Amino acid sequence: MGNELNEQEKKVIEQYAGFPEWKRLSYTKAHETEFIVTMHYLHKYLTPGAKIADVGAGGGVYTKALADEGYKVDAVELTPEYVKHMKEEFAGNEHIRVFEGNAKDLHFLNDNEYDLVLVMGPIYSIKDFEDRKRACKEALRIAKPGAPVFIAFCLQDAPLVHEIFMSEDPASEITEIGYDRETALVTDNTGSSRLLDIIPTVDELIDAVCKENDAKKVCRFAQDGISQIIGQQVNSMSEKSYVEWIQYLIATAERPDLMGFSDHIVQVLKKL
Repeated sequence: MGNELNEQEKKVIEQYAGFPEWKRLSYTKAHETEFIVTMHYLHKYLTPGAKIADVGAGGGVYTKALADEGYKVDAVELTPEYVKHMKEEFAGNEHIRVFEGNAKDLHFLNDNEYDLVLVMGPIYSIKDFEDRKRACKEALRIAKPGAPVFIAFCLQDAPLVHEIFMSEDPASEITEIGYDRETALVTDNTGSSRLLDIIPTVDELIDAVCKENDAKKVCRFAQDGISQIIGQQVNSMSEKSYVEWIQYLIATAERPDLMGFSDHIVQVLKKL
């Protein structure tokens, strides 16, 4: 597979080398919101005995959580370091299979095989529009008719606020990432493998995917809301306050007026 990697895929592997992705969703309360809200939505769509594909599984956080609930999970990951981690972590777990693979080419997984498909990282790690469509098409191919497909995106505005505008020298950092002040759009996101979307670019991709494949939009939800923007406050919450915060995030997760300031969002599609 190594010879088939393009420059963007090499950049993804390089960026995540040495980074314990399997710990990211539990670093702080603010980080944990993404996992809690997403699991809430997964439970809305999961059925007893469901077989799941976790494409772009990272370090296997969702893979493990779902396998611990008794589901069969096939985890696919591009980064060799994470594949190695999962194979060691899940050795002997009869509910989990781990594959090293590319979201754009899941030839080793069968058509119409999975009751739910997760694509939680690949789409914001792919910058070419046609390649993004190809990865979505592959996810739909392996899903059973009627199955939900969860496709995650990183949005630009929350990172701009909590990583750039709150830094000591935002003007310098803005110049480095590639940012158009007139449109307030991140143009390049230089130095990162992530593609930062805005709602209209998410719509453009999803509309194209639905038009070109047998799929329809089911719902769209914010995974973490403004938790990262007010991360310091979230991390300082009492347990009672945090419970209420989580309930607020779930209750408002699908509100379009709040969607754009979430770090991460998920579009749920249904294969027809």
